[in-house]
Amino acid sequence: MSDQVVSPRPGAQVQLEMAEQPEVLARIVGRRTELHELVRSRLPSRLRGISLIARGSSDNVAVHARYLLELATGLPVSLIAPSIITRYHHTPDSRDHLVVALSQSGKTPEIVDVARRLADGGGMVVAVTNDDDSPLAAAATVTLAVGTGRELAVPATKTVTGQLALVTLLAEAVGSSIAEYTGGESAWAALPDAAAQTLADERLLAEAVAVLQPRGTAIHLARGLTYCAALEGALKSKETSRRVHEGFSSADFLHGPLTVASDEVAVVAYGARGPVLADVAETARAAAELGSPVIGVGAPEVWNGVPGAIGLAVPQTLGEALAVIPLVIRGQQLAIATTLALGLDPDRPAGLNKVTATH
Repeated sequence: MSDQVVSPRPGAQVQLEMAEQPEVLARIVGRRTELHELVRSRLPSRLRGISLIARGSSDNVAVHARYLLELATGLPVSLIAPSIITRYHHTPDSRDHLVVALSQSGKTPEIVDVARRLADGGGMVVAVTNDDDSPLAAAATVTLAVGTGRELAVPATKTVTGQLALVTLLAEAVGSSIAEYTGGESAWAALPDAAAQTLADERLLAEAVAVLQPRGTAIHLARGLTYCAALEGALKSKETSRRVHEGFSSADFLHGPLTVASDEVAVVAYGARGPVLADVAETARAAAELGSPVIGVGAPEVWNGVPGAIGLAVPQTLGEALAVIPLVIRGQQLAIATTLALGLDPDRPAGLNKVTATH
């Protein structure tokens, strides 16, 4: 089967793959207990540390995994710089470490290489990938596979939200309960429907696109357990629309970057109900006061009180750790709709390939 996208119209393939997300998530929810048991059966008896390896969209998922694993285990979690191993030829001590290697394709050479070396050094490597028959899966002790079939559009969508669900259940398996952050069993059961409702609800999407289309720059803001949504939303928009979109922690944005806010720079603020929601809303208001038009995504508290803000709601049935998934879906919708409005094809962004072969 060829990886070349042949679609009847621009964006047809990525929209088809986005529509599969509720089904993909439902299958993962159905396998959750089985995957918990698989991970627990292979954990070191004494876990000394946790490390993450990823690039691209998988790197954004890794940021989410870092928050969850630190909350679940109480251990510091590091993001490994692959070049330390592949270019500087220094391999960290991975004995009794959990090493989480993330790659949608499972084929990125440097991620596979680093995973192999850390496994050889005694690390328990968990691959979070789409394909359980990939080179990354072969290098891993345990594979958590999205298992959704080949994703053909260059922008990753269903594999990203699948990875987010998988790293959340990984944190549940490795540490103590994080039900207060996920929303517990009822939230897991509601996750596929929340994704479906988000995809079906396009109210005000055209108005949001009208804000983004004439502006060459946008800032995406979130914090804590929703931070991944800002990073991924910015990446999806920049890789499809060829515009400058940057993701920030709402706290980091206040430390200098706030000064770029103006009428020429749109702000997309993502939030779910939890400890950091007020922080995101406060930063969005600060940007609006400097002239930035604001698009709020998620809980209404994000945009309430921001003059002229456009609000793109998502179902309020999930805890923060799972609510990031419909927030990411909203970011996908914004990116694809804006790209189409610009007359570009989001299935085939200029200069990009489905698998990026970094070493």
